[in-house]
Amino acid sequence: MKMQEILLIDDDPVINFINKKVVESEFPHDRIIILEDGLSAIEYIRINPGKSYLVFLDINMPIMNGWEFLEAISNEPKKFDLKIYMLTSSVDESDKNKARENKQVLSYLSKPLKTDFLKEIKIS
Repeated sequence: MKMQEILLIDDDPVINFINKKVVESEFPHDRIIILEDGLSAIEYIRINPGKSYLVFLDINMPIMNGWEFLEAISNEPKKFDLKIYMLTSSVDESDKNKARENKQVLSYLSKPLKTDFLKEIKIS
């Protein structure tokens, strides 16, 4: 059985603190990794390819934003086991549409993470 890790990819330390606490309450046995940009996340996934990842991805970050992360990960020669949720403060309709059209994104969520949503995905 693959080990699952939860990746919080966001450059905001306050949001990461809040989201980590919420995730810990619903997934107490899973390892939570905080990465501050998309490039760090891709590098982490590349060196740990045998795991299953539950990913909460922000859009606006330095170095590599969420959209760039999605494009880069889709161009990787090796396919990874990723369940990606956009988790953002963006209310821009074009971001919502872009996320809806991206086959890699399972859902578009507003920050911070909510316990109810985590309970829902835990069951499914």
